[in-house]
Amino acid sequence: MIALPADLGALYRAHVADLARTLSGGEVVGRASEELHRLIARIDVSWNAADGGHDLDLQGDLVALLSAADSKKAASYEAAGSSLRLVAGAGFEPAAFRL
Repeated sequence: MIALPADLGALYRAHVADLARTLSGGEVVGRASEELHRLIARIDVSWNAADGGHDLDLQGDLVALLSAADSKKAASYEAAGSSLRLVAGAGFEPAAFRL
């Protein structure tokens, strides 16, 4: 089982904001683009009428994304204005029948 930080939503928002600032500089666009392509395979955005907001499905190297987080500087998850749901798919853990 992977231990997720309690403030994961705030961490994600902070990293996205930092990424937006970083990508504004022309000297890093190529390198950042390569790294993002390595970490993020696909992003699906869908409207959630029940919640009145968008759902974001991020698929990629979850372990590398979480490992890059610095939880020492992040706000608490309770203070975050968003929700987060992580779902493990096929290939995330070894098949039980081979044990």
